[in-house]
Amino acid sequence: MAVQKTMVWNIVVLLFVAIIAVAKAYLEKKEQTPADLSLYQKKERVMNESEQALFINLSQTLGNEYVVLSKVRIEDFVDVSKGAMPNSRWSLRGRIKSRHIDFLICNRTTTKPLFGIELDGKSHNDPRRKNRDQFVDELYKKINLPIQHILVGENFSESAQKIKTALTSN
Repeated sequence: MAVQKTMVWNIVVLLFVAIIAVAKAYLEKKEQTPADLSLYQKKERVMNESEQALFINLSQTLGNEYVVLSKVRIEDFVDVSKGAMPNSRWSLRGRIKSRHIDFLICNRTTTKPLFGIELDGKSHNDPRRKNRDQFVDELYKKINLPIQHILVGENFSESAQKIKTALTSN
């Protein structure tokens, strides 16, 4: 009986080692395989027409004291707290690492984030997008970053002026 248990454990260990070796070889091969660069192409533009129109209005209205950054990854201005449990840090980071904010207004001198802007088009009516928007709105509130949602089709000049007023009143 003891011999059978030992054999079973030996087989389990060998299978485990074999699986690890195959996985490691696969990952190393995948890393060494050069990407087919012919499958990439430059986009025609970084911003769509609405984003570009809002960007121009914000840049002109806010002047030299602020810098308007577009399509900034949330992870570039939000950190996972050092107090988070180590095993939850990756999960928490995963919720922000591939998401971005449409526009981030920063102090020009220090690049301190001061104000966030989301340009809401039709895609924001999707239930999954609404959940995403709710999550990031709560996140911005928690980190004390004011956020303004602007609907596509709004008067961007007026919206930019309201944001300037909000920035200068703080």
